Amino acid sequence: MKTKFYKIIMVMLFVGLSSCEEYLDVNPDFGLSEEDVFSSYESTRGYLDNCYEVLNDIHHWRSQNLDRSSVNCLSDEAGSPFRGNLQNVLNTGAWLDRSQFPEIGWTVGSDWNRFDRGSVISNATYAIRITNKVIERLTGDQVAVMTETQKNQLLGQAYFFRAWYYFQIIQRWGGMPILDKAFDPDDNTDIERLTYLESTEWMLTDLDKAISLLPDTWGNLEFGRATKGAAMAVKSMATLYAASPLMQNNLTSIQYLDYSQSWSERAAEYANDVIKYINDGSGGAGYRLMSSSEYKNIFYTNGINASPESIWFRLDAGKRDQVRGLRVNYIPQYFSGGTANDAAAYSNPTQNIVDMFEMINGGNAYPITDSRSGYNPQKPFLNRDPRFYNNVIVPGEEWGVQGSGNKIYQELYFDGRDYKNQIANVNTKDRLSSGYMCKKFIWPECNTFTLGYRLYKLNTIYIRVAQVYLDYAEAMNEAYGPTTDPKGYGLTAVQALNVIRNRVGMPNVLVAFTTSKEIFRDRIRNERAVELMWENHRWHDIRRWMIAEEVLSKPIRGIRAVPPAGHASVANKSTLNFTYNVIDLTTEQRVFSLRHYWYPVAQSDAQDLFNYKQNPGW
Repeated sequence: MKTKFYKIIMVMLFVGLSSCEEYLDVNPDFGLSEEDVFSSYESTRGYLDNCYEVLNDIHHWRSQNLDRSSVNCLSDEAGSPFRGNLQNVLNTGAWLDRSQFPEIGWTVGSDWNRFDRGSVISNATYAIRITNKVIERLTGDQVAVMTETQKNQLLGQAYFFRAWYYFQIIQRWGGMPILDKAFDPDDNTDIERLTYLESTEWMLTDLDKAISLLPDTWGNLEFGRATKGAAMAVKSMATLYAASPLMQNNLTSIQYLDYSQSWSERAAEYANDVIKYINDGSGGAGYRLMSSSEYKNIFYTNGINASPESIWFRLDAGKRDQVRGLRVNYIPQYFSGGTANDAAAYSNPTQNIVDMFEMINGGNAYPITDSRSGYNPQKPFLNRDPRFYNNVIVPGEEWGVQGSGNKIYQELYFDGRDYKNQIANVNTKDRLSSGYMCKKFIWPECNTFTLGYRLYKLNTIYIRVAQVYLDYAEAMNEAYGPTTDPKGYGLTAVQALNVIRNRVGMPNVLVAFTTSKEIFRDRIRNERAVELMWENHRWHDIRRWMIAEEVLSKPIRGIRAVPPAGHASVANKSTLNFTYNVIDLTTEQRVFSLRHYWYPVAQSDAQDLFNYKQNPGW
């Protein structure tokens, strides 16, 4: 991070399952006594800053323990031709498969930390213990040298992180016990799990405290710390999750339920609070929707710390993790150089997500299945939503240059260079490619020839301004329907969705799609998939909406682009007249049943603790 944090070296790494029991029992050892750690503002801040250090990076190839892959490859928006990826096991439904990693008894979401960062769950339990130590000390006035302002800044960050990491746990495992103390070994750790809604209510109290204590902005040397706006945005997002169908379930069963009316109303209110905060310019935070011409630089920046659309984000230093993350997540082996694991691995957008980008025809936009769209399967990339061209590299598209200055083209088409490389490489030869590359997070110089991996800074964005508008649209639609604003917030659900569409040059959503809550719900969900593509949302969205079984029962598909004879001698591959066929990616099919909506909680807790119940079906 480009911040002047006073850090205490984190030497505790979670090995094996990071369970609730381990969270309760293990005291992180930093080689210092507690009295040393809490003796001053600087050392206390350094201790708390470990919560920034273990933030998960969605661009890092091990960000969720999906080796050389990402959580996108569990949903319908991405696939991975790399044969050694853990998600290939998960996508068979084997979420308790001990045969893959028998030495640790791996389960989804738990720790597999033999490398440089822990899993989401282990990092969360680790960070929550740190925040509880800080909160206990500061609220008990047990820190010697500190001003009231410094104390409030630390407490604001501690409450924020306790809520953030608790949210990371419950959105995967469901309701949890209240984790509001740093338990000692003699404490009773056999505490009952709450429902998801009860857990969220407690979490929101932490966010309210964080909002009251955190500053609107930090100085340049502290840029990247949690702000008031970040806490407000997490509150909005967490409340929308709580309003969602999955979260209405209790701890003993999983049923198909509807949105909660009361929670939807609260989610709309909190999202409106964030939008007003942004538009009023409160505190000089500078958040805003970026224009169409700026759109690509939402995700990577040049010469600034983060884009103005970023509300809550993890600043990346652009060092080893960025370089390797870019190579293994986004670019095939010719672009990344070499033939080994990291060079061969990459993820690719599926035809499923490509088909969600609408067609523009006659001043309106239509789904490609609409007869008015003008969609031609043999000219599939014409007149699409502008975000498609920002997000996806298609067969034959020019992308980058060699060291000599010669142009490079994407050749994942039949008999193309990249297609043949994949078939020949031992790490990918048994897997199918979708035929696409993801452009959203990379730039043309990002390849082995020009070594431009550090030309821009790639940041992990957890919440950005566009998401807040989408959250608002969803909550308003469920609470009040598509076209009414009974609270006088200033935007209906439809108007909020159109704000996001219009900023990239997309027409308003068709009036025919706004006639009922149910019809408009589908358009909101499609808009989220397109706007937030590959940003670590789709997997959690289809689970919280309880549509994952339906979505993942459909084939995961790609495109087979067949070039004309003599294509190898054509210098400009973008001029090739391809014949296109949509194919099923037989190596990318998903198994998802009712029990998969919640991750299984750590087996050790379910077996050893009387009150700590396992999730239904596990």
